[in-house]
Amino acid sequence: MKILNNCVLIFSAKTAAIASQLNDYLAESCITHEITNNVQKAVDYVVDENPCLVVIDTPSDDARALEFCKKIKKIKDETNFELYFLIDNNKNFEEQWTLFMAGVDEFGTRDTNVNLINQRISRILKPYAHAVSQVPSKGFMIDRERYMVFVDGREIVMPRKEFELLMLLSSKPDKVFTREDIFRLVWGNRLVVGDRTIDVHIRKIREKIGEDYIVTVKGVGYKFTEL
Repeated sequence: MKILNNCVLIFSAKTAAIASQLNDYLAESCITHEITNNVQKAVDYVVDENPCLVVIDTPSDDARALEFCKKIKKIKDETNFELYFLIDNNKNFEEQWTLFMAGVDEFGTRDTNVNLINQRISRILKPYAHAVSQVPSKGFMIDRERYMVFVDGREIVMPRKEFELLMLLSSKPDKVFTREDIFRLVWGNRLVVGDRTIDVHIRKIREKIGEDYIVTVKGVGYKFTEL
């Protein structure tokens, strides 16, 4: 089973030596991961893949690192992944405080033995691996914290809006959500959303999880039914 959210992003400086060694450890551990030194690519990965851990392997005064942290802070506040920053030293309090305010959870030093860094990463990832092991073999499960959906033990990969729509409907089983409710709560009433948008998203969700979970209430909207 591919666990989409049990993955790691490494944002590194081009000259970073730790990133390549972390790559070897993650590959040996069969953990999906990506390494990049491009801010936009890193942001896109966080948005698209919802990693449970982001490792930053740059000097603490690297302006790109702070830019990256600021860009993903809102996403981090909503999805609660771990942000682990490897720095050259721990003596510059002001730099670290600025990064803490930008969402960094903890710091490590880049001159630490890489095996110790690997062990720390393993500890950070452990709760996510445990959560995956608890996936039921039968029925429907939605993990709101990690943006994961399972049907009969099988992970269903969904784009963000499909997931948010499913999460809304399943938050109150048997409650009928009107189309106006859905537009407001999922899309925020943005005028760029066409009238057929909800129908298309519902159809795609049904194709992935089955036809029976989401019921159409003609002339009103949709509701989620637990089987």
